[in-house]
Amino acid sequence: MKKAVIFDLDDTLISEDEYIRSGFTAVSQFLRDMYGWDERMTARQLYDLYLEDPKNVFNRLLSAHDIRYKDNEILELVEVYREHTPNVHFYPDVKPAFYSLKDKGIKLGLLSDGYAVTQRKKLTVLGVNGKKMFDKIIITDELGRDYWKPDPRPFIMMKEAFLADWSDMVYVGDNPEKDFFIGRDFPIVTVRIMRENSVYENSPYREGYRETARINSLDDILKIIK
Repeated sequence: MKKAVIFDLDDTLISEDEYIRSGFTAVSQFLRDMYGWDERMTARQLYDLYLEDPKNVFNRLLSAHDIRYKDNEILELVEVYREHTPNVHFYPDVKPAFYSLKDKGIKLGLLSDGYAVTQRKKLTVLGVNGKKMFDKIIITDELGRDYWKPDPRPFIMMKEAFLADWSDMVYVGDNPEKDFFIGRDFPIVTVRIMRENSVYENSPYREGYRETARINSLDDILKIIK
């Protein structure tokens, strides 16, 4: 039996697509107040532009409306997006899995990349209050940008916090570009969860290094830890 299960956040415990839509809604409200644009139409346009290409969405929106903008105006929209209070929820299988793991005495960790203010706002909305749900939370951006995955140091910090061997731990994530690379150098079990509409569903694996196991729901996590 494993001693600790560590989770990624976005597209593992919550939907990144849901967060993106929430952010675009906040930006569309801001633009409504600035230009008088229809909020719903603007949010739809932002999302359509994102689906076409996730880069420079705000720049392309303003250009489509023939708005001459400066860099600081784009940065203001980015700030609205990142710092809004998000409308996000746990996937339905998350809390039941947590309860099952805790009932077996297994420690739970959260290890997530992403801008610190953004990730903390998500956790606040989700009602995650320290040890009430997780025994250890690491938001890598709070340590520094060079601590973002696949850097091994946050994983090492988790190992030390749980007083565990690598083989005692499981890491559950979704992103082939960075979530499973830790398994190249350390014998930690890595699990890829396949969420519908995952942002990184078709991303390539870093150096081709794949997960130890794959699941479609956290209902199957107990099979992994035994």
